Amino acid sequence: MRDYAFLNIPQNCFHGKNIPKKGFYETKIFKPSDRRLFTSAIEKIRWVYVLSHGNINIKPYKDDVREYEEIHVIEVALKKDYKLERIAEIITYRIPYPLLLIYRHNDKMRFFVAHFRSSQRDYSKNTFEDMYSSDWQKNDGALLAKLDFMKMKMTNFFTLYTDLVDKICIHNLSTLKKVDDNITGDEARILLAKVKEIEKEIEKVKALINKETQFNNQVEMNIKIKKLEKIKSKLIGGDAQWKR
Repeated sequence: MRDYAFLNIPQNCFHGKNIPKKGFYETKIFKPSDRRLFTSAIEKIRWVYVLSHGNINIKPYKDDVREYEEIHVIEVALKKDYKLERIAEIITYRIPYPLLLIYRHNDKMRFFVAHFRSSQRDYSKNTFEDMYSSDWQKNDGALLAKLDFMKMKMTNFFTLYTDLVDKICIHNLSTLKKVDDNITGDEARILLAKVKEIEKEIEKVKALINKETQFNNQVEMNIKIKKLEKIKSKLIGGDAQWKR
């Protein structure tokens, strides 16, 4: 398919079917607000590719906590950029396979991935691990060149999906600092998590400043923010102390 040629997925994996939006939110476990979100924010959802052992020479994977028999590529055409994380959560819960979610809005794309543990019999018991998303990418975006499936590790569907997650995480880190070619996905995630934790703390202190009426306390809080920003700058400036 021309729109996703950068993925380099064999044509026989193309599925190309629309998925009714109501199939995701018409269950008791989702709130009325989820239905409003899907109807207001999403134009349509399309099943673009299904990679399975039957159409691509990759072995399924199974262990005590997960079963990766296929990888599905889902396109979500958006009316507006709104609550994308929540939309991703709902879709991930409802489709019991590792997913590459591709959001499309105007001329840009954004990618969501998450390892998960599935229950084929009861989707309400599906649980996903940390979810990672890219920044918005145009057709010439730097990330697209890294998402060639045929250049990823293809021992089995778990290694392939892990490589996909790693490439997105390493790209995310590269938007903050120059990264070494040998950096691993785990190393990138550790640093990204530390940066995110600091950013949350900074926002928390800023919110307290807005409520604080005592000038001396405001000064102390601003000093704390400066210290946090310095720590963040050191992390993304090449300091090696973030590694385990």
